Amino acid sequence: MTLRAKLLLLSLSVLALPWAGWKFVQQLEFLLRQGQEQALLASAEALARGIAVRPASLPPAGEGWFAHRLAFAPRLDGEAGDWQGAEVDPYAFGAPTPWLRVTLGRSNERLHLLLDVRDASRQRGEAHWPGDLEYDRLRLHLSGPSGELRLRLANSETGALRVAGEDGLPPPIRIEGFWREHAEGYTVELALPQAFAVRTLGLEARDLDAGGQRRLAGTLDADGTLQGRPVHGYVGGLEPTLAALAPPGMRVVLADRAAWVMARAGAVGADTTEDDLLPWRRGLYRALLFRDTLPTASEPADARRVLRAEVADAIAGQPGTAWRRDPSGARLLLSAAVPVRVDGQVRAALLLERSNSEVLLLTDRAFSGLLGVSFVVFLGSFGLLFLFASRLGTRIRRLRDAAEQALDREGRVTRFPVTAARDEVGDLSRSFASLLDQVAGYTDYLRSLSGKLSHELNTPLAIVRTSLDNLDSADLPAEARPYVGRARDGIERMGTLVRTMSEVTRIEHAISAVEPEDFDLRALLADCAEGYRSLLAPREFQVELPAAPLPLRGSPELVVQALDKLVDNARGFCPPEGWVRLSLAAEGEGARIALANAGPRLPEAMQSRLFDSLVSLRAKPQRDEGGTHLGFGLHIAKLITELHRGHADARNLPAGDGVEFTLHLRDIPRSL
Repeated sequence: MTLRAKLLLLSLSVLALPWAGWKFVQQLEFLLRQGQEQALLASAEALARGIAVRPASLPPAGEGWFAHRLAFAPRLDGEAGDWQGAEVDPYAFGAPTPWLRVTLGRSNERLHLLLDVRDASRQRGEAHWPGDLEYDRLRLHLSGPSGELRLRLANSETGALRVAGEDGLPPPIRIEGFWREHAEGYTVELALPQAFAVRTLGLEARDLDAGGQRRLAGTLDADGTLQGRPVHGYVGGLEPTLAALAPPGMRVVLADRAAWVMARAGAVGADTTEDDLLPWRRGLYRALLFRDTLPTASEPADARRVLRAEVADAIAGQPGTAWRRDPSGARLLLSAAVPVRVDGQVRAALLLERSNSEVLLLTDRAFSGLLGVSFVVFLGSFGLLFLFASRLGTRIRRLRDAAEQALDREGRVTRFPVTAARDEVGDLSRSFASLLDQVAGYTDYLRSLSGKLSHELNTPLAIVRTSLDNLDSADLPAEARPYVGRARDGIERMGTLVRTMSEVTRIEHAISAVEPEDFDLRALLADCAEGYRSLLAPREFQVELPAAPLPLRGSPELVVQALDKLVDNARGFCPPEGWVRLSLAAEGEGARIALANAGPRLPEAMQSRLFDSLVSLRAKPQRDEGGTHLGFGLHIAKLITELHRGHADARNLPAGDGVEFTLHLRDIPRSL
């Protein structure tokens, strides 16, 4: 990864700011919801205390019967179809599988009972039969303002209900009812007199099978004694009290310990903040912040029972709250349920519910502010980091480019730019500049070394040569003559070395002081070729020149010197029976001079070093034939080619029968 990409990746750490802000919004939303819950619980507690001061309208603390409010009296026919839904969740008795189900209803202050008995073995009888006979029957234990009453209910077949007292005599009150037999047992539907106000009700079902075994079910204590339970129901008289005590815009429901609704008042009002939020933003907050909210309770507005978790908590003695969405999902509903206590006993549960979209509005304000600040901060941080990365990358690229251009093709050290910046990049550039200054000094010393050595060695060589000449005229023993000859050969080789070094120095000075001119390269090579023909004899010499003139701006003298070095190199490696080929061709904005010759192939490892100084591949016979060769020839050809803005290369011919040296030349600019 580039430095810019790394810094851009690092800039993503700024995203921690909106993340932390989002966590803050979540915590703020939690605190707001907690505050709303506490406020609604306080209202519910105050309302529960107001109801608790009227304990007569509340059900008892123990188990009891709930009589559903019926809009009209059902027909006494043993069918449950006209009980208006009250029979859906009846009281069930019997073990291990309930076989007695009881439903109570009240219409026009008259108590109705619906009893369903599952009895596969029929042992029917009549209510007025003696009590010591065993048969299927029902017993009722009623208590009211006029005292207690025990009744026996039994029919031998479908028809009007037979009712008798415990002694088999007609009862003191008139009870209407119907006994209906069906495949799974029988159903009894009855109605008590309107004037008989039932306070407690006890019920027993006795079933006798064909083998004489008896089973009992109903409100029986541990020893099988029939017990009465208090009867309560919907208290319409509490609705004005609830409506007066309930805060506006809220719905209040009073339920008994079995979650049956005893009274309700009010309605959930419209939230004035609903139109302050766009639908998509409201949906976004619910999806992200209110994921723990529950769907709206499935019971209708006039439900007989409220089976909610918060109501169950209140019945157990602990207040509870819950957040829900209304069916359309457009607003939030908050409900709180608290126990209604009388003398320390839970007698009922109070449910208070309201619309509460203020939390969404406050959350939206906080989130909008956070989003705006985070966007500005992130954009600013991203921009600053991007600018810093761009500037730092640009500085490093400049440093790289300067390092790549510190040495030119001729090995000279160019000026390295130095920055005044006091950071690490500035220190690095100054270190590079200092290092290159030392390299430049050392390079200049090496470049001038050959000239200094050639100048300093001339005098000692002259002295040694003169001394050897004097020794030749002296009377030397015969055995000393070979040593003098070897010394003279060494002096000659050292002289050749000094002259070659002087020539290289002279050519370098000539290159630095050259004055380019326009000339015809084709005519120049044609003239030189005539002189090379006799020099290369008896080798076959081939010349391939273009038909038209080939103009070039440069130094014709230096081009001839470079060509001389190539021809001398070819003469040294080409055998007498071989061939040499000189060719010229236009190439782009310049020209291409190629000199090929028959001979040995170039080693692969040496092809890139042939044009370096002091590099020679000549064997000893080749050196003896052409004199001393120190490897400066091709190096001089390279310097002249680079002066003409080109380069020199060498390659083996594809046929493998020789090599080819090529000079690529271009015009020297006039400003040189």
